[in-house]
Amino acid sequence: MYESQMKLLRQFDQSTKVPHLLIELRSLGYVEICGKNIGGIYEKLDHFFKTEFGASDTELVMRKVPPEGCCSPEGPACVMLPKEPCDDVCDKNYVCGQQRPDGSVHGSSIFKRRGTWGENNMGLLTMKVIGFMTNECGWGLHLTDGGNMGGRNQIRETQIKFRAPHPLNLMAPHLMIELRAVGYIEVNGQDSGGIHRKLKDFVRSKWDAHVDSDRDPDYCALKFSTFAFKQRGGQGENNMGKRTMELVDFMTRECHWTLLACTGGNAGVDGRHREQQLVFRHDEHVQRGEPHLMVELRDQGYVEINGTQAAPEAAALLHDFFKSQGCEEYKSGFWEGEAFCDVKYRTPRDWFYRDGTTNNLGRRTLEVASFLGQRGWMLQLCNGGHTAAANSPWNLKREQQIKFRRAQPGDDASAPLLMIELRAVPENAEGHFQGWIEMNGPNTHGVYEKVVRYMEQTMLCQPVGPQPYCDLLLKCGCFRMREANTSWWHQKREGRLIGESNFGRYTMRLCDYMVDHLGEWDLLVCNGNSVTSLCQSGLHNSDMRVNGREQQLVFRHRPGGRKVFMAADVAAAALGRAPCLPPHYWKDSTKDGAEAQQIIAVSDDEKRWIQQVLDGTYKKKVTRDRSGSAMADRFVVVSALRSEHPGLWDQYAQKRNEVARSMKGRGTVAVVDPKTMQACSALKERCQHPRLGNPGNEAYLLHGSNPTSAISILANSFKVDFAGAAVGTMFGPGIYLAESSSKSDEYARDENTGGAYDGLFAVLLCRVVLGSSYVVEDPGNYADKCSSGEFDSVVGDREKAVGTFREFVVFDAAAVYPEYVAFYRREHGDPATSAGEAPPPSCFAPPQHSMAATVEESDEPGMQHSYRHPKGVVRGPLGFTRWTGIAVSDAC
Repeated sequence: MYESQMKLLRQFDQSTKVPHLLIELRSLGYVEICGKNIGGIYEKLDHFFKTEFGASDTELVMRKVPPEGCCSPEGPACVMLPKEPCDDVCDKNYVCGQQRPDGSVHGSSIFKRRGTWGENNMGLLTMKVIGFMTNECGWGLHLTDGGNMGGRNQIRETQIKFRAPHPLNLMAPHLMIELRAVGYIEVNGQDSGGIHRKLKDFVRSKWDAHVDSDRDPDYCALKFSTFAFKQRGGQGENNMGKRTMELVDFMTRECHWTLLACTGGNAGVDGRHREQQLVFRHDEHVQRGEPHLMVELRDQGYVEINGTQAAPEAAALLHDFFKSQGCEEYKSGFWEGEAFCDVKYRTPRDWFYRDGTTNNLGRRTLEVASFLGQRGWMLQLCNGGHTAAANSPWNLKREQQIKFRRAQPGDDASAPLLMIELRAVPENAEGHFQGWIEMNGPNTHGVYEKVVRYMEQTMLCQPVGPQPYCDLLLKCGCFRMREANTSWWHQKREGRLIGESNFGRYTMRLCDYMVDHLGEWDLLVCNGNSVTSLCQSGLHNSDMRVNGREQQLVFRHRPGGRKVFMAADVAAAALGRAPCLPPHYWKDSTKDGAEAQQIIAVSDDEKRWIQQVLDGTYKKKVTRDRSGSAMADRFVVVSALRSEHPGLWDQYAQKRNEVARSMKGRGTVAVVDPKTMQACSALKERCQHPRLGNPGNEAYLLHGSNPTSAISILANSFKVDFAGAAVGTMFGPGIYLAESSSKSDEYARDENTGGAYDGLFAVLLCRVVLGSSYVVEDPGNYADKCSSGEFDSVVGDREKAVGTFREFVVFDAAAVYPEYVAFYRREHGDPATSAGEAPPPSCFAPPQHSMAATVEESDEPGMQHSYRHPKGVVRGPLGFTRWTGIAVSDAC
């Protein structure tokens, strides 16, 4: 059975193009990875966890074996045995320490906890993983979710979900803020844009918090103490939602960070110590400061709303909705004092459904989300949690937090939603459980039939039918859960089935099926939860805690499907030697050729230079290549990357030498000076040798693209074979580059994937060896002018012919080195107003002409030559020595 299931999953993975990946950190001492291995990500993670976490491959696994002799009251015994392939419940498993015979992990120093208030370093470790996956591997952080298990909820788990890579993830910093009702605020992540100082000012002024002197860098980067978190009564009432939305408004509206995750948790014996974990990403180009709103459903009979000060219109809409549901606005008693939320409603007795662990919060969530979606408020996040009465785990109090943001232009807030919940429900003290899957939402485009067919084939599911709490219930036979310790007393104290499970493996494939295979759904929510049930045990006539697993997923329909980003499967091999004359500003590892490629976030100076090029070459002119899209008034660089690729650079540098030699032999040559070189003096200096000048007529030129293709070009350069595939070949089948940002923008595209980076376009800033240029005005195939050796490039001067732009064409990929990719947004309106400053004056060249440059033979040995330039003659050896790449920061 196991082998047949794994065969089906392998076949499924083979057809998955854009996968999701789950990394789960478990404070018991384990790390689990689930999802398809693409782009060598498992190999990268293997090196990361073994070097940074001290992890090793799991070699032992807990397995149930029949008891010897008479039947044991507790049934089969659990023992640790060498792992076999059939024992895998996740795609990769590591242990951070040494496995003991009882299943515990000894000697692990990576997972830390101390004190009685639940202090731990799980947030710090989570941000370490996020930093590696995003800023080094380029994967996009989708969601994070923290959970608690054990007799005192002291066993921590964090699920971190990623989606396939995107180039901008290499630069986006992340920040985690944890609010803990015991009186602490903990911060982990990069101090981007002075956010740590801003947070200090906020929590001091808003919550009367102060920096905690007991902060330990092994636990968090920044810690505050405060009395701002409050709770009362026996039904779980607290002000964590109110405080959470105050923080969200500050981070998104004032600091311009984007909210990625916002999950609630409960620590302590009965879950009374509330915790809220929030993750933000710093991408000002995405966040537009839209207001957020939280609706919290509590099956004790209440609905609480927070964030209404920034969203009064949404509060009014929700008032009408809950009134129509028979809810009454809650009137607080004089003894309650401070209000713990903005608005509170009391629900009718039968509005919430609960039978053991079964509930209807999923259905109610979609009802609220659909109502607000029809009125311009998008579901952003949601997560479920619970508390329990002391020593009574069966008396669960369910809660569901639902977060919304106001829709932005282009958002389809009313798109249908689908919720799928995976649940493993304990049945007895021996650890038996039953798997269930619940679905809620409209049957958009027959999605129910498609999902049921997939689950029947890969998850051993059988449809049961509609239920009072869900639109469709399925019985599932594929879930597996394990113990964490062989000791019966440990299981009694902490609970059974708190070890590994295969929920992550099937959750990731379900995400892949919905998003990649069906192709018309976006993943919004993927949160896990652990629910403890109390079952009667025959041993010692006592009750046994048994852990159940739950996973809640929400998808939003995206009409028409979308294009998706493909991760590269094959990494380039390192050159293995020093490339020819590498730039002085490269890292040592690429100068030596030890690494195949490094992609590096640009410096502030380099970003400013690229902006100077875009501003200085802008021209308010539209050609038919713009395909009807509106012409922007300015292109504003959001971020940029520089590529250090020894292999491609080696080819380019040798081509540069070759062109310089050929120009020497031709005598008088036609040298065209692109406008990009006049727009930024610093980049022009990079093309100038201090003694030789620019004998190969090297220049920086532009090439419009989309972020995905641009990153691919950085790794593989241009392919002449693909010339004209998108826009034709006016002057022959070559590589086309522009001297004007307006022209390159005509070919630029955004990803249009429904992700965080929609609306950002890409332009490559390439080094190009132009050499001697053949200048023409009329279209035609002029490739033979270069292949014959007479010229090195073609300049199509359509600016002189019809008043549009000049285009530069080379017919050898070695003549181009793609050095930078800039991601920019199009701004409409007054550039000075939209960008905060006026663009510099245009640096267009005088009317088109070719500068005559004479290459003279030298009487000196060593192939000396002189290069006659309008500004003088520079003498030096023909073979290029190491370029200094002088950095001049002045504008044009």
